[in-house]
Amino acid sequence: MTTIAFIGFGEAAQSIAGGLNNRNAARLAAYDLRFRDPTTSAGLRGIASERGVQTLDDIADIASADVVLSLVVGAATKAVAASAAPYLSANAIFIDLNSVGPDTKALAAKEIETGKGSFVEGAVMARVPPYAEKVPILVAGKRAGEAAERLNALGMNLEAVGDTPGQASSLKMIRSVMIKGVEALLIEALSSAERAGVTERILDSVEETFPGLDWRQIADYYLSRTFEHGARRVTEMTEAAETVELFGLKASMSRAACETIASAHAAMKDQGLAVTDGYRGFVPVLARRLAKDL
Repeated sequence: MTTIAFIGFGEAAQSIAGGLNNRNAARLAAYDLRFRDPTTSAGLRGIASERGVQTLDDIADIASADVVLSLVVGAATKAVAASAAPYLSANAIFIDLNSVGPDTKALAAKEIETGKGSFVEGAVMARVPPYAEKVPILVAGKRAGEAAERLNALGMNLEAVGDTPGQASSLKMIRSVMIKGVEALLIEALSSAERAGVTERILDSVEETFPGLDWRQIADYYLSRTFEHGARRVTEMTEAAETVELFGLKASMSRAACETIASAHAAMKDQGLAVTDGYRGFVPVLARRLAKDL
């Protein structure tokens, strides 16, 4: 029986736990500061119960876990590792799945190394829902292969890519330059097209240039992510820019994408929009609110 403890029980952890629920070979637990917050405790504990997850009131309770999955906001990565390190057993594997760059992963690794447990860094390579426990995850570290074998036996989808922390996160961060870069390009191009009255013509033209891709569907997806998770995506893109700079390169495009996504996310707030509105709902708002003369 493998005991898996989540630190942070947000969307990603909830989805993975839901997929692992009722597997006879896994026992699930979770620690989250919000379990102690009267405004969020009942709802979050209810979700945990539905997914067969035992809620932990103290981070010290992770001591019985074989595998700890850290899924918190990027800014808390190092602090969470420092808090967890004293309570990990000698056989425990702490897998950092947060969307941060290799420098931050290295800081987290140093914190875990002050205790008895082992550090493995992970990079989640797709949106967790709808994949749940089968979302592709790259892992790196001395026990990465062991972690992948153990969790894949439970139905997860880990691939070991090296034995040095930073290898997996570098891959993810550099990929983010492409992924979030496309998002920023769509924001700028479609906002401009809307003001020029040529939005649909632009999308038709792009589809001719890239046959086989449904750019209206792509625009719906990316702009919905900007609307719903823009702040988080800016944080990740900042890490991506720092990763590019870590390799001695100028992160001009990455920094510009950060600014564009941040501005678009702010422009969408309090506008009565819904995540299902698609580009036809988002673009007119962006075209109006991002205009320099307003």
